[in-house]
Amino acid sequence: MNIDHDAVVAVIRDTAEQEILPLWCNLQQHQIEFKSPGDVVTVADRACEDKLSKALVNLLPGSLVLGEESVHRNPSLMKTLESERPVWVIDPLDGTSNFAAGEGPIAVMVCLTYKQKTVAAWIYDPVQQTMLQAELGAGCALNGAKLATVNFSGATADINGALSTKYLPELMKPKANTGARSLGVTRASGCAGFDYRALVTGEYQFVFYYRTLVWDHAPGVLIAQESGACTGRLDGTPYLPASNKLGLICASDKNIWGKISNLLVEP
Repeated sequence: MNIDHDAVVAVIRDTAEQEILPLWCNLQQHQIEFKSPGDVVTVADRACEDKLSKALVNLLPGSLVLGEESVHRNPSLMKTLESERPVWVIDPLDGTSNFAAGEGPIAVMVCLTYKQKTVAAWIYDPVQQTMLQAELGAGCALNGAKLATVNFSGATADINGALSTKYLPELMKPKANTGARSLGVTRASGCAGFDYRALVTGEYQFVFYYRTLVWDHAPGVLIAQESGACTGRLDGTPYLPASNKLGLICASDKNIWGKISNLLVEP
């Protein structure tokens, strides 16, 4: 499949500039809603998704779109991932709660799936203007410069990462909380796009999530894999965008993946 990365990058950048940045630290209360308790949506989320959906389909005629906000309105759209046609998966504003509070980090995340595999991905931070992108089998880049993770040789107490236990079952929390105390700095940023960037640039050595919605993680997992990171479900099986399985660890290398699994997950 011929993917015009330059065109996709331009669409994402332009959309963020038009629909997100004018409202950055400038949202009014009537522009913020709750889809459910604790689940925020803003006018920027909806406008960004609508604009991206139209533009991306125009770039790849015959493709389909699956967006976070459209799925909230119609959950049956998740079946789109099973299509034989290319599917654009859109998280129009990752870190919406941060955005609504006038804080970062935030990101726009897009990936393209084909026959239930992620084949290309983009994560854009409109505030810091950083663009991560990857294509299956072709590596990943940050603002056009190739990236590759490196093996981590430091102590366990120096392993930093993204650790979100919010959705962990209660039975799993004691192990995860105890294990986390052996690690270095851990953070729940509220923005998966930021976490994956921190992983592939070496700021983090791992990311750990339990809830793995496709728009939050399919872009980042491909970018992590193409940087050379080790990724997998908690049982070690591969992450697939259409899967309903829970739990995900991505780490700078296989050794760190094993350490994080042993520290945070019950056998």
